[in-house]
Amino acid sequence: MQVRLNTYNQNKNISMCQSRRRNSIEPSAIDKEISNLLAQFNQNKKAKIPPLKLTKHINPNNNNVFDTFTKLDDVTRGINFVKSADAWNDCLLEEIEEFNVAKSEYEVSKTQQNYDHMEEEMGDIFYTAASIAKDSGIDPMEAFKSTNRKFYNRINLMERMAASPESKTPKLLENCKDYQRRALWNAAKRKLYDAQALQYIV
Repeated sequence: MQVRLNTYNQNKNISMCQSRRRNSIEPSAIDKEISNLLAQFNQNKKAKIPPLKLTKHINPNNNNVFDTFTKLDDVTRGINFVKSADAWNDCLLEEIEEFNVAKSEYEVSKTQQNYDHMEEEMGDIFYTAASIAKDSGIDPMEAFKSTNRKFYNRINLMERMAASPESKTPKLLENCKDYQRRALWNAAKRKLYDAQALQYIV
């Protein structure tokens, strides 16, 4: 197929097929750079693509993962890459499903590749949950701290309840049967909830 060029080249014809073929043979400089950058991932899953503009101030390997998340989330919102509340919830369910698939694959074949895939999917769950928290006006770091305190207090209360003279369980929590631990867990959960609820009573 022949096509006549614009008024700047009225006397020249060019084959569109030839044009496409030439472009595919001679990739642009940016295409070459992208290929070179992606090649490093063949050897190192933790390879990093150097930032251009948007993420210059972000270190993805920062141990303060929630600080990094907050900065990345600000970038994605800055380019209008956001989801509705329902979309985030659907996304979380999807990530959990993908993790379960990856976990099943790892249980069948415990290769490094399958482990890395499972680890990555779990990270997606964390990231999505943190995004839901931020959309709800919740600081993910404080939410995680709150849950850590909750389980810390619950375990400590379970130990004391097991050691109580009135307890019909072994004195040491680790010697309890499964049903006894579950009963202590639920009892400690209820007691802590009732105690904490009092602070909200006016």
